[in-house]
Amino acid sequence: METRKKDIRALTKEQLREFFEKEGDKAFRGNQVYEWLWQKSAHDFNDMTNISKETRAMLEANFVINHIRVDQMQRSSDGTIKNAVKLHDDLTVESV
Repeated sequence: METRKKDIRALTKEQLREFFEKEGDKAFRGNQVYEWLWQKSAHDFNDMTNISKETRAMLEANFVINHIRVDQMQRSSDGTIKNAVKLHDDLTVESV
């Protein structure tokens, strides 16, 4: 039976810290991963160069990083920006 990997971006910083502690690693690894995801916009675990290869492999085995990208952008005369955002599953959603 295939187990679906969880999107790591769905975890809070505290949940990442708890995950690493449960895996026998230091909690601060959760801070590092969180920074890579939300400040450095990592799209792949191998982008996380200050984390060991073993830890990156463990992340790869347990999680995925689902990406979104802006497919189209429109700016109205009042300055409002409307984006068509393409999700990881190829669906498109609009945001203002």
